[in-house]
Amino acid sequence: MTIGDIIRHKRKELDLTQDELAERTGVTKATVSRWESGEIKKIKAPIAMRLADVLDLDPILFVTGQQIIFPDEYEVVSKYRMADDGTRASVRKLLDIKGGEGK
Repeated sequence: MTIGDIIRHKRKELDLTQDELAERTGVTKATVSRWESGEIKKIKAPIAMRLADVLDLDPILFVTGQQIIFPDEYEVVSKYRMADDGTRASVRKLLDIKGGEGK
């Protein structure tokens, strides 16, 4: 999956139009279209941070071009990080993960 594919997928998942995403990230609709088509492969850091915030994605993806975490995993990781210690311990036990006591 390319960066453009991920942007398009998350935008549609959040029921946003290209115009709405452009407005929320401070770019033009044409720029959003160029991201999604793959014409723009690297996104400047300040815009990448806004885009990641709007789409609830890892900003590293937009800066490095490498997907550190898949979009469908992001919600799981976010909720795990916000969970209390007991819930986190239960998740680790369920998934048979040793350690992981740090936040």
